Amino acid sequence: MHSAILSDGHLITANQYYPEKHGVILSCMDQSCKVPVHYVKGDATNTPHFKTSGKGESIHKESCGFAKKLSFKETVSKVSEYQESISEQGIREFLVKLNMDKIDPDYVPKEAPVKDTEKEKKPPKEIDEKLLKEKSEVASSLSSLKSIKKLFQSVSPDLLASIIISIKGNRITISKLICHYQDAHQLFWEGNTFDVPYFVYGIVEKVTRREKVWYINLSSKDYYFTLVIFEKYFKHFTYRDEDLLNQEILATGYLRKNEFQKDKPSTEMVIKSVKYIEFL
Repeated sequence: MHSAILSDGHLITANQYYPEKHGVILSCMDQSCKVPVHYVKGDATNTPHFKTSGKGESIHKESCGFAKKLSFKETVSKVSEYQESISEQGIREFLVKLNMDKIDPDYVPKEAPVKDTEKEKKPPKEIDEKLLKEKSEVASSLSSLKSIKKLFQSVSPDLLASIIISIKGNRITISKLICHYQDAHQLFWEGNTFDVPYFVYGIVEKVTRREKVWYINLSSKDYYFTLVIFEKYFKHFTYRDEDLLNQEILATGYLRKNEFQKDKPSTEMVIKSVKYIEFL
């Protein structure tokens, strides 16, 4: 745990904490927990952090985001909760560049002329827990769905909550881009989404393959939420129906309305290859 609550109710990170200045009364940052925690100094292999003693009252409550390894869904929920606290209290945030162009089969990288005297530029490092813990000037990035899935499955929720995504001129908290398809559908139809790729998760309910288009339905009850693959991209999407049905997935793409579906609201997300889906 990399943030804790001081005796005066303020949130502080382990890197900013000094016992002489801030006192030794510390609590878990999770609002449903708030049990006593203590500070652990960093060393050659570990950065400074906070932890419970595991005895008496200093044991995380069951509802706490640090009590156990969280599922993907639980992590997304806790990140959203923590992000609000971090933003309100002005805790340092990490700006992460998001560019998913490379997973697009249509993407052709631009070749820019390089001067002989110009030094070779290193690509930005893919964001991971080490970069989030350290105050690094190195640009960090996310460039694939696989890297986002790995991040949410390996990094603590308080560190994830410190991420601000930079994409297409927007700066958006990561919790606003990753959500259950039901939440994405509601936000989209209320006009509360950005014109950027979203990341939605849910269980595949049905797969329909037609001559020119394939449909992967996550919901068809009160509304439709459908992943769409057009004929042009069939060769890039090799999953069989049995690979997908009843599986929980994470998918990425732009949200759009299907105006031709008249019986109930229909949200679609166009995907182009297997790289647009990850199994959870």
